Amino acid sequence: MFIALVGCDGAGKSTVTRRLTASGAASAAPVRRSDRWDIVAEPEHYPSARLLRPDVQLGRTTAAEMPNPARFLFFLWSSCMALQAREPAPTPDTVTLLDGYWMKHAAVEVVHGLDRAWVESVAAGLPACDQVLYLRIAPETAWERKQGEEILPYECGGDPLCSRESFLAHQGKVRAVLDDWAGRFGWRTVEADRPVEEIAELVRAAAGLPGLSAGVTR
Repeated sequence: MFIALVGCDGAGKSTVTRRLTASGAASAAPVRRSDRWDIVAEPEHYPSARLLRPDVQLGRTTAAEMPNPARFLFFLWSSCMALQAREPAPTPDTVTLLDGYWMKHAAVEVVHGLDRAWVESVAAGLPACDQVLYLRIAPETAWERKQGEEILPYECGGDPLCSRESFLAHQGKVRAVLDDWAGRFGWRTVEADRPVEEIAELVRAAAGLPGLSAGVTR
């Protein structure tokens, strides 16, 4: 089963997928997390991606510098590789939580000017999800949540200063694209302007995952 968690930067996708994966590891239900950067961070599990250097930060930085449509296609390729090329392959009963999958990056590239119809047609060729949960968050809340973490120019519409104003403006545009897709594609919306523990529990219940383990924190 494939379950994608979608949302703007700062919505809690990575935190929630890690939390729920840790919870699943302590139960009888096999749960794993899939992130596009796994193909760089875990080269032992992705031998067919060994052409990439095992440096996630370098990968994130250089990917943001790519021109479009190459950048968009790279993000789709890496997402698909992380999902399908892992060795050993997950068992058939594994629940795979996809951190962002293709949706957030696709929305960002639409904001950057890629034709939306073309983006949607290309993404339609990727493996389908059994469920998509959209963590919808106000840009202002996302900015506050990311304080103390690294904020990248890519998250700020290309602003090298990564100012609050550019982050809010860019994330607002990205959210508008995701809002449209959520309505058109029938994604389930989870309001993410709340503590991450509550978000994780809402996602857990919606996805039918095992309860959170004691001691698993943000």
